[in-house]
Amino acid sequence: MSDDGIPFSRRDVLLTTAGGLGATGFAGGAAGQDLVEVNVGVSNDTGRDAALRAAAEVKREFAFDALTVRVAPAAAEALATNPNVRYVEENGTMVAFEQTTPYGVDITDADLVIDDGDTGEGVDVAVIDTGIDARHETLEANLGEGYATADAACTTDCGGGPFGGGNDIDECLAEWDDDNDHGTHCAGTVAAADDGTGVLGVAPDATLHAVKVLACDGSGSFDDIAAGIEWSADQGHDVQSMSLGADSDSEVVKDALQYAADRGVVMVAAAGNDGPCTDCVGFPARDERVIAVSATDANDALADFSSTGPEVELAAPGVDTLSTVPRDGYAEFSGTSMACPHVSGAAAQVIADGTTDRDAVRSTLLDAADDIGLDDDEQGAGRLNVASAVGGTDDGNAAPTVDDLAVSEVETDDGDAEFDASWAVSDADGNLDTVDLTLTDDTDGETEEAVSVSVSGDTAGDTTRLIAAGDDGSGNDYTVELVVTDTGGASATDTATVTETEDGGDGGDGDTAPVVDEFTVSDDSNPNWSRHIVDWAVSDADGDLATVTSEQLTGDGGVVDDASTSVSGDVASGTHDLGSRRTSVTEVRLTAVDEAGNETVETRSV
Repeated sequence: MSDDGIPFSRRDVLLTTAGGLGATGFAGGAAGQDLVEVNVGVSNDTGRDAALRAAAEVKREFAFDALTVRVAPAAAEALATNPNVRYVEENGTMVAFEQTTPYGVDITDADLVIDDGDTGEGVDVAVIDTGIDARHETLEANLGEGYATADAACTTDCGGGPFGGGNDIDECLAEWDDDNDHGTHCAGTVAAADDGTGVLGVAPDATLHAVKVLACDGSGSFDDIAAGIEWSADQGHDVQSMSLGADSDSEVVKDALQYAADRGVVMVAAAGNDGPCTDCVGFPARDERVIAVSATDANDALADFSSTGPEVELAAPGVDTLSTVPRDGYAEFSGTSMACPHVSGAAAQVIADGTTDRDAVRSTLLDAADDIGLDDDEQGAGRLNVASAVGGTDDGNAAPTVDDLAVSEVETDDGDAEFDASWAVSDADGNLDTVDLTLTDDTDGETEEAVSVSVSGDTAGDTTRLIAAGDDGSGNDYTVELVVTDTGGASATDTATVTETEDGGDGGDGDTAPVVDEFTVSDDSNPNWSRHIVDWAVSDADGDLATVTSEQLTGDGGVVDDASTSVSGDVASGTHDLGSRRTSVTEVRLTAVDEAGNETVETRSV
């Protein structure tokens, strides 16, 4: 594949004339008034002499036919009428454009979540690339610790190479400083600060880490890239953004990818620039541990250079994307390299929003993508939508939330397994629409009953009876899933499990099982810790409660922390604090047990 380290177009300098007076636009005035600073264009030496005689001070003489002088306003007016003078203009200023929202941030609705206060704060993103400008005006505040391999360390004397030379910076401020432009451009798309300067990134408060594994010519060896992935994983970074690739696989890079995956890192890579082509996604993007990103344009059309194939999982803007380049510069580049950091920034937003498991982050991004009508090999799940991924809708509305879901068994003699699902939901925008509840028999995976409840306003709650006809006495496990949807189509989901006791709730020995009356989980997690506070209340008709236990579970069902309380009598309540470092907790399980050994188990997704 062609190297993804070289953009399709070079920088456009974002400067504009702030103001100036025309050749005849000066107001007359008497001598002794404040001087004005003007640029004078002359036609010949006679004109130059006239300007020099009029000047109270000469600021600059150019090699071409012009000079900058400070003169009295009346003298400036007289020069403007001199036939040997081509122009007289006020010496105005040029400034960098005020902060611009690149179309990629706009089309993926990242600006909506930023306006809503979601900024990626607290999330660490490694840009594994050519480095990051160490003092860029809109990146410096977000820079964390960086790293460079010996072969890729910044240089001011780039030797060129198969992919071109560097950017000719005159000083390396750090070994990971960017001597190519490419890494800084990617970094700006991830996390250019929302500070009124330059451009806006997808996650403007995420912490950027320069991992410089590509030299000034845009190339890097397999072992350097593996070392950068390893270093980033060891630092505990949450996301690795890799706008690089090759035709061939590398075993050492594969080992590094597994090393990072084992440590919970979300990895995103550019699909490559070999298009038009089919089944041509480069490595590492085509690795199963990595999210492969293709490139689209401002009209959601596939970029003609974008590699495609079954490994593509998401599409993102990558044509004429505006971002940062050293020093304090801005430019439009094209390539799947430019698409990749949009997804990396979105991953940071999802993590900051509370989804920390790497597989859950991946599925959240894919589930939220917009189908833009391209083939699956071109767009994967669709074009990135950041607002949907963090729980918003395309119009910026906040998604509803499930505030409570508790399921208890109802004892009957009619031969059915019956359960009461108590629930409460809310929506900050007051746009609640429906609550859908589904009862599933976990033994055979069959749906036993589905109920839809119409709701409205900002809060709603009720108890809904769910029945598994003819299942009484089977002792099966059941899952109740609740999906709340607002009028804008945004939704939230929660689940709870319950075990049917033998013989219609008698537990096989005449004792009734405990009932979970309250089970709420507050998520206080951050990128380094999975923390959850469990508030619970239980009861038992026989008055022989024994223990209540809360557990944090990983995706494979492993227990990473637990807390247990001894209880007695017919009612009990309490709180459990759970915490585990650098683990990906997906559920919290509550188990209530009585003296006879009967137990009731419920879970909450987190």
